[in-house]
Amino acid sequence: MEKEIVLYRTFDSAVEANIVKDVLETNGVPCFLSNEIFSSVLPLTNSAVGAIRLNVFAEDVEKADTILSTKTLPDTQE
Repeated sequence: MEKEIVLYRTFDSAVEANIVKDVLETNGVPCFLSNEIFSSVLPLTNSAVGAIRLNVFAEDVEKADTILSTKTLPDTQE
């Protein structure tokens, strides 16, 4: 049986996307980024098409929410 993969969050910044991805993976939530290369080719695209997408298994969404609500992430906004 295949597990359902869902879009968890989108990011405009590859740095921020990778930080969140690393935090989740470090805490046992398998995830992956998509659209990262397209976003770097067209960095001015600020839409659903150009956003970097963080994907997780549907069964891990609640765990990811809990992890990210309890972790202090670095501020990547300039």
